[in-house]
Amino acid sequence: MSRKISHHRKHLGQIFLRDPLVVDKILQSASLASQESVLEIGPGRGLLTAALARHTSALYAIEIDAHYAHALQQHFAPATHVHIIQADARFYDYGLLPQPLVVVANLPYSMGMAILNRLLVFRQRLSRLVIMLQKEVALRLLALPNTSAYGALSVYFQYYAAMTHQFDVSRHAFTPVPAVDSTVLTLVPFTVLPWPEYDEPWLFRLVKSAFAHRRKTLRVNLLTAFPTALTRTALATICTDLGLGEDVRAQELHVRQFVRLATALDTLSGRRQG
Repeated sequence: MSRKISHHRKHLGQIFLRDPLVVDKILQSASLASQESVLEIGPGRGLLTAALARHTSALYAIEIDAHYAHALQQHFAPATHVHIIQADARFYDYGLLPQPLVVVANLPYSMGMAILNRLLVFRQRLSRLVIMLQKEVALRLLALPNTSAYGALSVYFQYYAAMTHQFDVSRHAFTPVPAVDSTVLTLVPFTVLPWPEYDEPWLFRLVKSAFAHRRKTLRVNLLTAFPTALTRTALATICTDLGLGEDVRAQELHVRQFVRLATALDTLSGRRQG
C-alpha cells in the first residue's frame, strides 16, 4: 500500500517508515496478544498498520491527514476490525475508545511530545505504549539521575510510567530521510504510583524551577524561583532534613526525592503565591 501513496505534507513533519525489518522488531517489542485492542497514531502510508491488523482483533488508527485517512479507510474497508479515524491526536478524546489499549506508534517528530502528553491524560486506559520518538528525545525520557540527559522531562514522564529502551532505528529506515535517528521505547503507566500522589501542577512547577539553571545548586534555583515563599534558612532546614547537601543540584535527585521535597515545601505558608 505504501507504494501507492506519494502524498507528503512537510508542515506536519511527516516521515514514513519503509523498513519491514523495523516493523517486525516493533511487533516483537509490543508482544501483542490477539485479544488486545491496539491504538496506532500517525499511520501515514500504513506499513505498520497492515502488520498490526494481522496481530490484533481490534485496531484503531488516528491520522490527522485527510488524504491518508481516506486512503487507509478505503484500503482497510474489508477489514471490519480496523478503524481509521481522521483526527488530531494531540486533542483526541481517547475515552471514546475501548479499554485497555496498547499503543503502538511511530509518533510524528513535530507533534510527538504533545501527543504523548495527551495520552498520559488517559494513562489509566492504556496498558502499555510502544512508541518511536526522535532518539535525542527518547534518551531524555529514559535518562537516569546524574547524567547529562536527565532533566525536568525525565522526571515528568518517570513520575507516571516505567520506561524501557527497546532499540534504536537508523534514519535510513524512513522516507524522506530525516536528519536524526529514532528510538523505540516502552512505557508502562503505573496503575498505582510508587510514591505518594501529589499536587502535580505544583510538583512539576517545582521540578522545572529546579532545573532552570543546571550549573546552579538546587537551593539557588529554588530561592530564585520562589523569593516570597522561601527563605534561605527554611530551605536549608528542609534540604538537611531530606539529606540534600548544600551543593546538591537538581540532576542528582530522583523522582521520589522531588516528591518528598515538594511535600516538605508545601508546609511553608504562601508557597502558591511564591
